[in-house]
Amino acid sequence: MDHEKLKELVSSYLDGELGQEERELVERHLEECSECRQAYREMSELGEVMGKMTIKEPPKEVWKMYTESVYNRLERGIGWILLSIGAMIVLFFTGYQALKGLILDPGVPLIIKGGILCGLAGVVVLLVSLVRERLFVNKRERYKEIEK
Repeated sequence: MDHEKLKELVSSYLDGELGQEERELVERHLEECSECRQAYREMSELGEVMGKMTIKEPPKEVWKMYTESVYNRLERGIGWILLSIGAMIVLFFTGYQALKGLILDPGVPLIIKGGILCGLAGVVVLLVSLVRERLFVNKRERYKEIEK
């Protein structure tokens, strides 16, 4: 195998990604080639340094400021509104498709059709509202860890 190919395998060797045959080939090459041995040392040192690095977490005060910021509240509010509208549209369309035969029947009076559609819309809005309320309450339940 040529020098350039072996040089590329040094990183894989260091990461333990090589099979037995390639590993032995790289080890023999490292014994013979000072350039690749130097590259191996540098990569090894870099790996050690990188292994010791950690991502610094922001202080709790920063998270508190972010969650209380107007931007965050506005963003979450818009998100919930869009999610609610989307859920209502999908549920209403599903209900409409289920009742389509009744609604499109020319023998059913218009007032009944309107009542069915209003009732369906009301059920959809209440269902979405109930789900949002349950999510809100469960998120803020202080005693959920306590067994009854």
